[in-house]
Amino acid sequence: LLGAALKLTGFLMFVIPGMNSRILYTEEVACSDPDKCMAFCNNKSGCTNIAYPLMVLRLLPKGLRGLMLAALLAALMSSLTSILNSASSIMTLDIWHQFRKKASQSELMIVGRVTVLVLIALSILWLPILQQTQGGRFWFYMQSVKSYLIPPLCMMFLLGLFWKRTTEQGVFWGLMLSIVVGFVRMVLDFTFLAPACGSNEVDPRPEIISKVDFLHFATLLALFSTIAMVVISLFTQPRPEKKLHRLTWWTKDDEEEPELTDDEDEEVHISVHVKGEDSKTMQIQESDPAAENEEGGFQRLKTKCRNWVCGIDEDAKQNLTAQELQALRRKMTSLEEDSKLKTILNASAIFISLVTVFLLGYFH
Repeated sequence: LLGAALKLTGFLMFVIPGMNSRILYTEEVACSDPDKCMAFCNNKSGCTNIAYPLMVLRLLPKGLRGLMLAALLAALMSSLTSILNSASSIMTLDIWHQFRKKASQSELMIVGRVTVLVLIALSILWLPILQQTQGGRFWFYMQSVKSYLIPPLCMMFLLGLFWKRTTEQGVFWGLMLSIVVGFVRMVLDFTFLAPACGSNEVDPRPEIISKVDFLHFATLLALFSTIAMVVISLFTQPRPEKKLHRLTWWTKDDEEEPELTDDEDEEVHISVHVKGEDSKTMQIQESDPAAENEEGGFQRLKTKCRNWVCGIDEDAKQNLTAQELQALRRKMTSLEEDSKLKTILNASAIFISLVTVFLLGYFH
């Protein structure tokens, strides 16, 4: 629901400022002559990429202009660091560990940093391709790349949520096939470039590219990935019913917990000690040696502030039975809603749907 509400803000943040910029700067942002566009923004296809920055530079006062620049740099840095950190973690934990199972922490640190440097170099080398594809129009480039890679992921999530017969092998191999198909289309788009808009040049692209828009291709790719995942799932062994409790839309209200094998069970990153021979009582302990060794007042205050910010309980030791541990897990994964909140959420969802339909109909 929050994502749907935030999605509507794109109309105010992207569409309206772009329309205003084209009205205010008809000879620059809305240039139609390729030579004038080349002289103004170094792009013959148009100058829509600078619509928002031009408004910021010419309409905002100096203070707000600097604030907008700081906000832009902060958003850019946060996005880049999160992507690079995620890629580095995938490389060190999921890929490098397959080849070096006993790798030391220093080795993993070096691999992570080298991965970040390689990705930065590849990003710089990718800039000329980004400039050429889709006529240098960044918005179309973003949407086209998403259309080639995102639909299989969406269909994977929907099948896993609504079809209990979905298997891990079916999803994996269907996803691989779909990504290969999307990657081939993306390479063809980068290889066969479209002629400049308004020119009389003959379109050299194959009809599979020139006649099929990237949005239409996204629909076809979603259909292909669905068929591939369904067919492969039907030819592979399904998951037992006892492992699907509370995991799909149709079993979300089951009372039973899903049965997990050893490789599927979640790792607990805290020390768990079993007390007693019957193994029915567990002690969950989180230890902080620095806080235990230093008794100073300032250190104690600093520890309290850190625990409050991080949400760490002051009482580090808890004795939980197996039944209490199971009840705690059920509470953390519960899908139950308060009746009043459920009514408010349903009404909000209907309202957002109506607003979306109105905007689509009004601006169609």
